[in-house]
Amino acid sequence: MNSERLQQTEISELEKSTGRLLWVVPLASLAAIIVNVIFYFIVTQWFNEPLLMLDQFPPPTVVPMGVDEVILFSLIWSLAAGLVYAFLTAVTAKPERLFIIISAVVLLLSFALPLKMPTPPIAMSAKFSLMMMHIIGGVVVVGLLVTLGRKGR
Repeated sequence: MNSERLQQTEISELEKSTGRLLWVVPLASLAAIIVNVIFYFIVTQWFNEPLLMLDQFPPPTVVPMGVDEVILFSLIWSLAAGLVYAFLTAVTAKPERLFIIISAVVLLLSFALPLKMPTPPIAMSAKFSLMMMHIIGGVVVVGLLVTLGRKGR
């Protein structure tokens, strides 16, 4: 009977955690979008130049990055992080440490995209700005998921 009660308690805790993630993940996504859009406007207005990026459709061309790309990529990556965190929450007792490690590795790998863009058309300042957007979005999403996603356990 004790094992049945323990199993019911574990199921109840998982349901609470899953329910919490249903609002924490969208909140983290929204927060990442907001801070990256603010950073985008600060950078583009401060330097009075558009951020350039590679358009991957053949042939690859250099195009100005719009705010819609900032929103889209912030949304995609933050929702992916939320899915990873939800999975880790379901399969491990303490997912925070593993999630932070995975997030740090993904963040470092994400730097390859801006760094491999050709430097003559795309300035290093634009590359560093894109990398800063990755860092800012990652800190916001990981911070909110870890602090709010498991609160109360």
